[in-house]
Amino acid sequence: PSAFLTIQEGCDKFCTFCVVPYTRGVEFSRPVAEIEREARELVRAGARELTLLGQNVNAYHGKGVNGRPASLADLIYRLADIDGVARIRYMTSHPHDMRDDLIAAHGSVPQLMPFLHLPVQSGSDRILAAMNRKHTAAEYVAVIAKMRQACPDIALSSDFIAGFPGETDADAEATLRLIREIGFAQ
Repeated sequence: PSAFLTIQEGCDKFCTFCVVPYTRGVEFSRPVAEIEREARELVRAGARELTLLGQNVNAYHGKGVNGRPASLADLIYRLADIDGVARIRYMTSHPHDMRDDLIAAHGSVPQLMPFLHLPVQSGSDRILAAMNRKHTAAEYVAVIAKMRQACPDIALSSDFIAGFPGETDADAEATLRLIREIGFAQ
């Protein structure tokens, strides 16, 4: 009843702790038509839930049916139109790539599950900069506020790195404050 569908590989972020850009290469997104064809095959085989996969899935920019790049939101709208697709999920995302159209899709696509795994890694801006994360704690909180406005019942999960080189007690406390402020489900 559930199937995984790879739509994107690689990452262009080069976070200091991550090997993905070196092992998987730069971001590459499959064309929409190819993904849609595979999704239809999965549904014919009995899948009712599709989980869209990518190392940085929300940076998806595959060739659309009109020949121009499509966003993850564009792809989700197309997949939601396939008869038999009851649920859509995606993972894993980067806060820097949470575009407004994707956030809006969470409020307008019934098949898109009210769940988002969005790794923040730290609540300390100093540590986020050392990690080369390309976002601040305040920017992360702003993205979550937009998500909750679009989809009030959204459940959130994240990843955290404790003890990052150079992390102080104050940095760790900033992460704990962020965790309390967001109220993650996982």
